[in-house]
Amino acid sequence: MRVLLSSAGRRGYLVRYFKQAVGDTGEVWGADSSSYAPAFKYCDHSVILPKVSQTGYIDNLLALCLENGIDMVVPLIDPELEVLSPWYDEFRSKGVMVVVSPHRTIEIAFDKYLTYLHAKQAGIEVPQTVTSIEEAIKLLSEGELTWPLMVKPRKGSASLFANSCSNQSELMLAFQSCPAPVIQQFVSGEEYGYDLFCDSDFKPVNVFCKRKIAMRAGETDKAVSVNDKKLIDLGMKIAQAFPMFGPADADIKMDKNGPMLLEVNPRFGGGYPCSHLCGADFPAKLIAICKGQKLSPDFGNYPAGVYMLKQDEIVSPTADELKTITDAHGPRTP
Repeated sequence: MRVLLSSAGRRGYLVRYFKQAVGDTGEVWGADSSSYAPAFKYCDHSVILPKVSQTGYIDNLLALCLENGIDMVVPLIDPELEVLSPWYDEFRSKGVMVVVSPHRTIEIAFDKYLTYLHAKQAGIEVPQTVTSIEEAIKLLSEGELTWPLMVKPRKGSASLFANSCSNQSELMLAFQSCPAPVIQQFVSGEEYGYDLFCDSDFKPVNVFCKRKIAMRAGETDKAVSVNDKKLIDLGMKIAQAFPMFGPADADIKMDKNGPMLLEVNPRFGGGYPCSHLCGADFPAKLIAICKGQKLSPDFGNYPAGVYMLKQDEIVSPTADELKTITDAHGPRTP
């Protein structure tokens, strides 16, 4: 079994998890657009690919897989999902399983307004969300919205350009300075994160939940596992409402009136290690699916009170190790 983690970047822990899952007889390859991806230090082979936004990305990736017997590709960043999803069948027909959800799910998940509409239709509580200042002011006057409000990019990530506004002047300024903005009711309360897993038929297999203790650059930095039936049930409802394949994460806030869904990301989330420490082992599940095995659903069978505390780790590849990194044209010197 050969697994390729694309856009490996700083996800050295995922490389290690996959290496444990493939065992001594398998290999974990890493791909990135930079020779200096720290995760390369843990990969069996490291390869340079064009940036996902560049022409030739798909051709290079497919050629890399076919020439090296790659069985499975696991994309790790959002832009890859949008690009790879339409190519799922093409890769699969050539014996390569790409872990990517249906294109429509990705479109909805990466658009906060579409997520709002889709979740409401599925009966999942979400913060009131509008796309114009006029709508927001109207709902404020009707008492349907109250200050403060959040302004966010409709397709943003990592909390970039997200601003809280407590009056109309702040709202106007934040709205004008935000790319493709939406206006959303501010939700107070503790934040929780889900790690969800669905099989290749989009059926939920696992739901793990954690309470977020601290964030860094929009990613879960510290968390503790929580096992609560109501939260597990909500996680299952989210997984059923958004047809997905493989790992996904979702964020909710515990408002005074109950949990509110903030977002869904159909990929490994930054807080996944907390669930892995609880026994999730999503890499092993993906390998089982790739081998044609069926998975049995298992919900709520994990310990509460497991803490995840991230720390920075320093790696120091040698010049010779960097020279072993290749691209589609063979060895290269970084």
